[in-house]
Amino acid sequence: MQESISFPLSPDTSGAMDNGINLKESFYNEILLHKEVVADLVRGYYFTARKSVSALEIDADSVMVDQEGRGSFMAHFILGMFNACADLDYNDKSGMLIEFAADPDNATMTLKGEYFPEREPDDL
Repeated sequence: MQESISFPLSPDTSGAMDNGINLKESFYNEILLHKEVVADLVRGYYFTARKSVSALEIDADSVMVDQEGRGSFMAHFILGMFNACADLDYNDKSGMLIEFAADPDNATMTLKGEYFPEREPDDL
């Protein structure tokens, strides 16, 4: 399983890609502008386990980007679970490496979360 999600690029980031100036800062600001989209991507991994994602932060120092608009960053968040019937209540710090690729022709950016292999059904 690998979640992915796309969103439109702002004109500022598209301009930075054309000029090749301040790419890291431009992409960091773009990611912050679409922080809720990043949160939706991360929630996709934990929804079926009934876990919640809160306090999402983007690590500015972890943003890496090449001249073609591909790169990655770390998202840190709190992963929580509450179930009164099962007497479960916990909050743990967690993180995820998220890769991105900008498409300047279509003015979009695609985020991809971590790859978690899914187990195949057992043969009987």
